[in-house]
Amino acid sequence: MKSIYLSLLLVSMLGLTSCIDLDLGGQFMYKQEYLEDDSGNAVGRCTTQINPATDKLLFSALPERSAEEYWQNNNLPKGTLYFICDGAEASLPKDCQENELTTPQLRRYWRKYDLPVGTYKFDCRNGIPKVPADS
Repeated sequence: MKSIYLSLLLVSMLGLTSCIDLDLGGQFMYKQEYLEDDSGNAVGRCTTQINPATDKLLFSALPERSAEEYWQNNNLPKGTLYFICDGAEASLPKDCQENELTTPQLRRYWRKYDLPVGTYKFDCRNGIPKVPADS
């Protein structure tokens, strides 16, 4: 009788483990690592999806293991952490002369003009970048 119960228990346990979806980025196996910007915030993908609870754009963090493909799909240089979203399309931010800025160039731009780290949209009146009033 014990062997029957043990057999049923094992079959039930095997059946339950088949319900676990291991294709969810392996989150049952290890902690997911996401790209982070210079402030330690997760870098998000560009999206047009709206969160129905807030009516705001849905935030989707970019996993490190997907970064290379994301950069290639959006024609971004490898290592890009700061980009402008136009719908689901990502592009590099621009300086006051409309030159695209890679992440290393953007870091130098912040230092040169004493701008806060993480700023990638600028108020360019008089050709000198400042943080926009609505930031």
